[in-house]
Amino acid sequence: MADQKDEWIKRLVPGRSFMDVGGLWGTKNEKATVALKAGAARATMADIAPLDHTLWSDFDRHCAGMGITNYAKTHLDITAPGPAAPTLQHDVVHCSGIIYHLPDPYTILANLRRLTKERLILTSMVVPERIKNKAGTLDFPADHAVFVPTLTDATRKVMAEHFRAANISIGGITLPMEEPWLWPDGKPNFGPWWWLMSPAFLRGMIKVAGFKVEDECWSWEGLSYSFLLHV
Repeated sequence: MADQKDEWIKRLVPGRSFMDVGGLWGTKNEKATVALKAGAARATMADIAPLDHTLWSDFDRHCAGMGITNYAKTHLDITAPGPAAPTLQHDVVHCSGIIYHLPDPYTILANLRRLTKERLILTSMVVPERIKNKAGTLDFPADHAVFVPTLTDATRKVMAEHFRAANISIGGITLPMEEPWLWPDGKPNFGPWWWLMSPAFLRGMIKVAGFKVEDECWSWEGLSYSFLLHV
């Protein structure tokens, strides 16, 4: 089955600049090579991993295996891109699998807006607007999301049942939370899920951040949701 995000990229990037924010983890899900194959004028991989991290070596080997060498690499903390943000602007920006791993999801949207000249493709893990199972019922309307560090036992039981049915293991929900939410230096741990939100909730934040929704779709068998946005 075709990936709708890839179809958006193929349609939008010919002759334009493209940046994939946070695409190193897993490598196979990166979109920089998709953009270059589709005729992007240039493509940049941006990630919080230091440039000497093995993830970059994995990415280089991944690209070499496809005969792709004409890409740029940049170290970027999307939670705080700093004064260099204007110089990192690209026509089309892609960001997937990050926003729910951050304690401040709005900040990443505001920062992605600073990096986006024309369009942003954003994907996040989401939950349905209503979850009902043997543990109970929860609603996730447009004005409601759940902060995972403060989950009540009752909410955790419903969410654990939901995610186990989807074969997803999550620290603090289906599994004990074995890592701290904050590291000793006070910086957030970006590994855990910090938020549970529905597409409706995320759509509202997107609009407040200054984007307009052009298209949207479910992905990964209804577990994640993607938006095509324009500024």
